[in-house]
Amino acid sequence: MKRIVLIMMALSLALVACTNKTKPGPVPSTPTGRPSSTAVLKIISPTQGEEVPTSGVTVKIQLTGAHIVPAGTRALRPDEGHVHLRVDGMTITLFGGLSVSTGKLSPGPHLIEVEFAASDHGPFNPRVIERVTVTAK
Repeated sequence: MKRIVLIMMALSLALVACTNKTKPGPVPSTPTGRPSSTAVLKIISPTQGEEVPTSGVTVKIQLTGAHIVPAGTRALRPDEGHVHLRVDGMTITLFGGLSVSTGKLSPGPHLIEVEFAASDHGPFNPRVIERVTVTAK
């Protein structure tokens, strides 16, 4: 009986660990075996250190050397993918294009990250990622 209780507790803890998305964490490292990309990504706006409204901001992105395609294909190409947007480590969208809204922001500093990801949602190696810090007021 004790063994069953311990197994159930371990499974419960594992489930909580896998589903807890309330705390931002570091961006995971790029796994080996992933393709590289020809893409160059740049956040046009907002700019580093900019004050933005708490109602949110539209992140405008410049992408060269690649283009946006719908997610879901297994045919990975170095010049095709889509944009992932994270604010303070929390994923906002996995299907972004070159203009993506953050949604509402609490007052204070925020880290905005955009990443050009492969069609299967996986990262390129090396990762194609840009970051800016803004302050919502």
